[in-house]
Amino acid sequence: MHFARAMTAFRLSALLFAITLCALPRQTWARDKLVVGFPSLSMSTILPHVAQDLGYFDKEDLEVTVQHFESGSINAKALLSHAVDFSDVETSAILAAVANGADLRIFGTHEWGLHFVFYATRDIKSLKDLYGKRFAISGIGGLPHVVVIALLRGENLDPNKVEMLVVGGQGARLKALMAEKVDATVGEESPVVDADPKLHNLFVVEDKLPKYLSQAMAAYPDTLTSKGVAIAKFQRALIKAARFAYANKAEFVKIASKHLPGGEQQLGKVYDFYARVRHWSINGDVPFDRIAYMQQLGLETKTQSQPVDLKKLVDTKSVDHVLAEVGRAKFP
Repeated sequence: MHFARAMTAFRLSALLFAITLCALPRQTWARDKLVVGFPSLSMSTILPHVAQDLGYFDKEDLEVTVQHFESGSINAKALLSHAVDFSDVETSAILAAVANGADLRIFGTHEWGLHFVFYATRDIKSLKDLYGKRFAISGIGGLPHVVVIALLRGENLDPNKVEMLVVGGQGARLKALMAEKVDATVGEESPVVDADPKLHNLFVVEDKLPKYLSQAMAAYPDTLTSKGVAIAKFQRALIKAARFAYANKAEFVKIASKHLPGGEQQLGKVYDFYARVRHWSINGDVPFDRIAYMQQLGLETKTQSQPVDLKKLVDTKSVDHVLAEVGRAKFP
């Protein structure tokens, strides 16, 4: 009898514990956590914040800390030093690091097209006019640096005849241009810069470098193993946020305005530019042909010291699993 009563009491206690546990808010459960590196905050890199505000990370029981870095070189250093779990960083920087011995894997994308406009003073009417001028970059080997080298080499021009000035992230470069501290740079389309009578939009970079893959998400293999579930959750949430972006301009811009300066009207114009160049990756996958193009470009521009094994570098298991679940989408 005593044993039976004891078992009944134990079962009742277990049942009450289970009921209490199920009644707890989801956030009290142990959640997967990620610390991720991203370029400086702009419309280009707003997707993680949109995913957060839409509750996509919460639905995944995922806690994400986004660290924005003002230059690709700093972002890459954070990745290489394990200061972040993974980084969305310049593809050229990943290839350069792997060529120098880093054991990294590209496992997905957040950005697809180049999001740059080529801004310059009015006296610069062609790339050749850059000779002897000051061009603002984020850092040696960073995205703006590699892009301008690719543009110049595409017209058989010598990059050594252009003064490359390290200024910082996108906002810092555009401010330096408006303050006449530099003569040209690349950055997202800006209504404020467009309104400056001293400056003009020379061209949209995407039109001249259509296969350029500006960014990719990279991590160490052991991180992909130990945090694979969390990374898949992040990718699924970001894919949902990208698809939301193309389908819901007004709401997307409203969310973005909580994180970015300029107001909804100005950000709406910036949004139109990003949508036109199909910037946000709606499938999060890795276009192998564009990775190969980036390697060829890196070798030609000498920003990559030697070829790397691209089949080893690209690991699509995580995003393939996510896409098998959510399905592939087409750009609108």
